Amino acid sequence: MNLLSLLAGLTKSDPHATVAIDADPAQPVHVSRSELWRRALQLRADLATAGVGRGDAVALWLPNWSAVLDWHIATASLGAHTVGLDLAATPDTVASVLARAKPKVIALAHGPSAPVARDLPSPVRTLRAALDSLGSGTALTEQVPAVAVVTGPHDIPPVDPGNSDVGGGAWLPSTTTVGMPMPVTRGDELAVAFGPRLAAHRESAITRHAAAVADAIGIGADDTVACTLPLTGAFGFVLGLAALSGGATCLLEPSPTAEAVLDDLTRFGVTHLGVDTGFATALTGAWHRRPGPLPHLRWLGLSGPPSEPHDTDGADDTEEQARRAASWAEDKLGAVCAGGYGSAEVLALSAVQPAGSPRRWSQGGRLVSPGIEARVVDPGSGLPLVHGERGELQIRGYPVVEGYLGDEEATSARLAEHDWFPTGDLAVLSGSGELRRLGKIPAPHRD
Repeated sequence: MNLLSLLAGLTKSDPHATVAIDADPAQPVHVSRSELWRRALQLRADLATAGVGRGDAVALWLPNWSAVLDWHIATASLGAHTVGLDLAATPDTVASVLARAKPKVIALAHGPSAPVARDLPSPVRTLRAALDSLGSGTALTEQVPAVAVVTGPHDIPPVDPGNSDVGGGAWLPSTTTVGMPMPVTRGDELAVAFGPRLAAHRESAITRHAAAVADAIGIGADDTVACTLPLTGAFGFVLGLAALSGGATCLLEPSPTAEAVLDDLTRFGVTHLGVDTGFATALTGAWHRRPGPLPHLRWLGLSGPPSEPHDTDGADDTEEQARRAASWAEDKLGAVCAGGYGSAEVLALSAVQPAGSPRRWSQGGRLVSPGIEARVVDPGSGLPLVHGERGELQIRGYPVVEGYLGDEEATSARLAEHDWFPTGDLAVLSGSGELRRLGKIPAPHRD
């Protein structure tokens, strides 16, 4: 199973079913499975024409538009991988990605509905500053990336994309056509990498994990999953693909505010929602100012943020925010609130807290697949500890990072770890196999 064949199967079973909704207060855009299929195939052809092939990188500097799904699927179908850039990325961050990932193409958001256009410096200006900072002594100068100008659901593409050219050319994704055949895909290459270390994962791992997460949190064909976190980031990516794998509708929020998301939960009958702890707090406050039923919501997933064990005030604040969000979701809405475990290096939601767990809002939970194993070891000796003892969490299985783009030393070290990946997280495992993340391993015990 790969991303393209997953979409092909969904399209064949019900081509007219809605696979994604681009949220908008006035004009939301519903995208059918067949439309997403046509868009992905056309974009695949565009990327191939641009020279993207097996082992290449494509950088995505895009808000949460349904087009991001096109880019993930089309890129992976060519044996290439995507690298996400935060909308607020600085020139230094962009330069690091350019130097290490060496993307053939960078997809940039364009148009008045792009959050980057409203609130942040022009991404083209930031990209040029990043290229200038790299200078002429890098391998990147042998191939400056082409820029693909991507417009929002209601925006009009520019007549000439040349204003976005940073030296490698600029182009617009083609209009979709009908009747493009299913391409032949082969191999199992890296399909996505997450910052800051550009931790890369294979396509088979992400498709397998998407199915496991969908099953673990109960995503089905009649559900709607709201994605407020970026589809180019670790948590948002996994939740979005879990929605796709489960046959659900993915509601994409490009500029989420608590009030707007609260409206959309009712408007679109959202069943699953993934947010960070800060946004959950804002959402709780918005609901208390304007209380009302959310009869469809069943699952509220909390992505973090993580807490440091020695920053007790911050840890307590985060824990209390999460507890209050859980109380609101469960007492007022009848939904399950669950923390999870994952990162850029261990795919997000590799563990999910079960309903009824005493600290179900905290980071940790039960592993979502038998293909994932966890143990806790002594940080100094590396020897496994018994259940209930605190130590470093190690993970083994398909969701673990395959390597690091542009960092051969780190990749070699990863390959020498004999399957068990040292997360650097302080954790405890219960006798039933549930894990709880407590923070980071104190600095004196880190390598």
